[in-house]
Amino acid sequence: MIQLLLTILEQANPPRLDVQYAAHRAVLDGRSLADRLAGDGDDAVQALAQDLVAAIDKHVCEACRPT
Repeated sequence: MIQLLLTILEQANPPRLDVQYAAHRAVLDGRSLADRLAGDGDDAVQALAQDLVAAIDKHVCEACRPT
């Protein structure tokens, strides 16, 4: 599931910026859950969640750029 969220955040689909924005917004809005999972007792979950948190922190794309 965490890998899916990372994939959503990394995908670009310029012809449908509204859809891309909505998908990215859903991932970005889940930051608090990603933070909790980054402290999970399972090393694999923890590592993926830390990757997701890092991706959220550095996320910039055409669809999410402020107008």
